[in-house]
Amino acid sequence: MSPIDFTENYEDLSTDLGYQFRFYCERCDADYLSEFQPRSPQDENGLLEGMGEMLVEGTEERGEVRATEGDPEHEAALQAAIAEVKEHFHQCPRCGEWVCDLCWNAAMLMCEKCAPDMGEEDEDEAESAGASRDRVTCPHCGEETPRSVFCSACGWPLEKARRQAG
Repeated sequence: MSPIDFTENYEDLSTDLGYQFRFYCERCDADYLSEFQPRSPQDENGLLEGMGEMLVEGTEERGEVRATEGDPEHEAALQAAIAEVKEHFHQCPRCGEWVCDLCWNAAMLMCEKCAPDMGEEDEDEAESAGASRDRVTCPHCGEETPRSVFCSACGWPLEKARRQAG
């Protein structure tokens, strides 16, 4: 089997009906599932066309039968699956790691570890700043209260205090 350049972490979900693979991001473990590829039709002798004898192994989980990794049809299906999901993996030019779409900063063309997405951080800061702008400290009782005309804790007129300060 040829090495997969974007991940060493994948799962073979192939059964006696066909081939399917799940690839994982090595940084965040997000998974990408390939399309199911049915096996070649069988001839009258029960052998797969053009393959001769096929090695099989049984799985304990559901009694499924899978082709072994030496099977040429299995190898072709794996290569097709690699081509299918590879678009979701990117190699960072700075650190050289391969990461998935979730760990990739498309604006900087680097992984999030080397180039954190400042837009995401700015959104988080704006949300927390917005929350603090919606609340004020009452000058009379010192309690934090939602911005309004009166303090929700003591009833002090907040607008009057704001006009006097301004």
